[in-house]
Amino acid sequence: MLTSKLDVINRLGRFLNNQKWLLLTNLHLNNLKVNQVLRSTNDSEIGKAQIEVNNLSFSEKDYRDFVNSDVLSQYNQLDYIHSKPLEYLTTMTLLDLREGDEILDAAGGEEAEYIKALVAVSDFKLTAYCQDSLLDGKVTDGIKYIGGSIDAIPLPDESLDGISCHHSFEHFRDDLDIKFIKEAVRLLRVGRKLVIAPLFLTNEYAEIWNNKQIQKSNIEKAITIFDNTATFAGWGAYEGFARTYSPAAFKTRIIDNLPSNCHAKIYKILVDGKPVPDIKKNYHQPLLNAEMKVLVIVKS
Repeated sequence: MLTSKLDVINRLGRFLNNQKWLLLTNLHLNNLKVNQVLRSTNDSEIGKAQIEVNNLSFSEKDYRDFVNSDVLSQYNQLDYIHSKPLEYLTTMTLLDLREGDEILDAAGGEEAEYIKALVAVSDFKLTAYCQDSLLDGKVTDGIKYIGGSIDAIPLPDESLDGISCHHSFEHFRDDLDIKFIKEAVRLLRVGRKLVIAPLFLTNEYAEIWNNKQIQKSNIEKAITIFDNTATFAGWGAYEGFARTYSPAAFKTRIIDNLPSNCHAKIYKILVDGKPVPDIKKNYHQPLLNAEMKVLVIVKS
């Protein structure tokens, strides 16, 4: 009986916490300090990362065709391009998947929305995994959930044809950003890709916290931002922290630590020739995501 009451209390606490963050977002009172300090980098600044940069262009029709499915119907009702399905469309395009491919969405969460959308719009069969440390062994809608840590995923070497990571990479604390990329390269077959969407390159190398109880500086030379309105830092079982890279820090931390058997590119995402998303309408996003960028790592 005591356990049951504690479970109800915990669920109520999570519900109320979630409502708090949704209210801040709906009132446009989120990420207030983050937006004062951080902004997206421009082309000349990105050059300091010493990495190839390309444009990936879509039309609004491409986007509308993609969200015209039951899985993404909530976005199809919007009169603007929502950043989340745009990230999914970007990842699907860059992974260039084929019949029978085995794919993994890393830190994909219980909803596994990306995988479900991908399966819904694909004309071929895929074997789909969603990695989540709390959901190991669950199978739903043909998607198998696997556990493990993001740096120790329980799959064999060279067993995957594509790996995606959506809005999770920035939440990997300590050295998990570096370790995750090495783990992804281990899992990929030769010639296949890891896509991290989006990639946050900003004017400062920063660690962002929205909970003083867990505030802790992890990374040398990163500035620390505490913002109790920072929805960008996330909330819930895994989060409360986010990291953004300056181009110089991205080179030192990510590019210089890449395994020798892979190479990386950055893609800037355009729709009808314009940077996306429109932050005035995608107000759940901080200003630093005004020009979406994606990291692609190819195993060679």
